[in-house]
Amino acid sequence: MIVLGVVISIWSVGNFKSNAEKQKTYIETTATIVDYEECNLDEGEVGTRFIAEYRIDRNTYQIKENGCSNAPVKLKKTVKIKYNPENPEDAVFAGDISHYLMPIIGVIFTICGIVLIRKKN
Repeated sequence: MIVLGVVISIWSVGNFKSNAEKQKTYIETTATIVDYEECNLDEGEVGTRFIAEYRIDRNTYQIKENGCSNAPVKLKKTVKIKYNPENPEDAVFAGDISHYLMPIIGVIFTICGIVLIRKKN
C-alpha cells in the first residue's frame, strides 16, 4: 500500500503541475453542453458525463467532463473552459479541482500502509 501511495503521489504531482499551468496560461471561454455519454459508477450503476462544445475562430471543438456522475445533465447549459491559444482543441474546464483528488488518494494510501505496518509490529 505504501508503494502504491508513493507511486500515485509522484505521478499526480506532475499531473497537478501541468493542470495548474494550463489554468494560468490558457484563455477562458464559454462552452455549451450539447450531449452526454453513459459511464460506470460504483457497483455497476450507470452514470453520465457531459460533452460541451465551444467555438474558436469559426471552428467547433468538444470537451468531455472528466468524471462520471449520477447528476442529471442539463443540455444547453454553459460551462467555463480554458483552451490553448496555439492548439484550441487542447482544453480544460476552468476551475477544475479534480486534479487535487489523485494526490489526496496517494497520501491516504501511504498513510494507511504505514498504519497497517505499525499495527503488525
